[in-house]
Amino acid sequence: MKLLMKNETNIKDLFFKLITVVIIASMGLVLLNVMTQSKDGRKQIVDHDGGTEYIASEESTSATREELRLSEILSGIKGVGEADVFITYRDNVQTTNVFSSSVAKDGPKINGVIVTAEGANNVIIKNDIINAVACVFNISAGNVTVFEKE
Repeated sequence: MKLLMKNETNIKDLFFKLITVVIIASMGLVLLNVMTQSKDGRKQIVDHDGGTEYIASEESTSATREELRLSEILSGIKGVGEADVFITYRDNVQTTNVFSSSVAKDGPKINGVIVTAEGANNVIIKNDIINAVACVFNISAGNVTVFEKE
């Protein structure tokens, strides 16, 4: 009978220790998540080249660096006026070489681009915008849509 009570006490102690470890690990994960976010809700990541950039959370809406840069370049083209850009991406693409066992992972690919520009009512300027975007991102002109901005 004493042996059964000792085993029961050991099991209870082990159970409480396990619960304590789970609670501490949960608190550590929450603390880690809080520490990696800046005050405005964005998460900071480190690129492969050592630079840092911020990724916007779902609550905040901000343009990516590519969108901002392309918007600046398009706005500099004669007749375009002010331009805004939105880029959509596909997931990472894996390619397998048939002759070797290597698998190459490409980065996110651009799926499509939407541009709103003041001068897009002119067909020639609209065509210039489409060609410029298609050339910059190496995508087909069919994946670029241009609208006139109000």
